[in-house]
Amino acid sequence: TLQLAVLRRISGFVLPLTEKMSSSQKTCTLLLVVVAAVCIQLYQAQALIGRCSCTSVKLKNVKGNKTDFKFLEKRPGCDRTEFIVTKINRDNTTQEICVDTDGAMFKAFSKCWERINKDESRKMECINRSRTE
Repeated sequence: TLQLAVLRRISGFVLPLTEKMSSSQKTCTLLLVVVAAVCIQLYQAQALIGRCSCTSVKLKNVKGNKTDFKFLEKRPGCDRTEFIVTKINRDNTTQEICVDTDGAMFKAFSKCWERINKDESRKMECINRSRTE
């Protein structure tokens, strides 16, 4: 990963220097490398840990041609399950819409999602089923 590559590069420069350093300089250098690694890790974690995706008003139902959906389970930074439906607009653009998890649409998709054992390759079964209901 990126962290390992950066650490190898840093250690490639630092290790030859440490042969001529005192123990306090070595400790300081090691501490600097560890801090750099932690900073890299925190920088990359910002994309994963954050807020909920659905911050705006959630709809009970989405009309139109639905092409995809996703369930976002509770995670660090978001203490609720979120349900997002992707639909195609009249101008052929796609739009992701947050759906209220108390509504009938969520319950129908959730039931179907469980029935197909959360198999991504079978998502269209749930989408097609929603069109007939």
